[in-house]
Amino acid sequence: MLKVFPVIVALLCVSLGCGTDIPFDQELYLRRPTGLQVTALAGQQMRVEYAVQNQEATFDGYNLLIARVSIGDGEAQTMEPLTINGSTPTFLHNKSQYDVNTLRSVTLSRFTNVLPFEVGTTYFFRLQAHSRKGIRSEASNEVSAVGLP
Repeated sequence: MLKVFPVIVALLCVSLGCGTDIPFDQELYLRRPTGLQVTALAGQQMRVEYAVQNQEATFDGYNLLIARVSIGDGEAQTMEPLTINGSTPTFLHNKSQYDVNTLRSVTLSRFTNVLPFEVGTTYFFRLQAHSRKGIRSEASNEVSAVGLP
């Protein structure tokens, strides 16, 4: 009887949905963000602006991708995102912060782990939604900006 008990519990959990209230297909998909804006600022800084557009149950923020060359869709899925606080996502959010009408603004300076924003160099940026399960959305539109002194 003791060997049968774990099997019965497992079958009950599967049939009753124990452990998660998130449908499996929603755990694996995040909506692609749009509307990324980047402006070069004096002092080798960049201002990144975006709106929180994701409402998925596992959404936990956005990854910012930065490169000196154009970032294709394939590269976006394998690139290391910018880390500010030592972990991903770059910008922490949750679905309750959803507000497509309010732009979030973050100023990045030379402290970044990716690039130092050299004067006269063009940088390319894309944004990805990130889930606490490690899923990354398709990347946003690509924007570019040239580093200023």
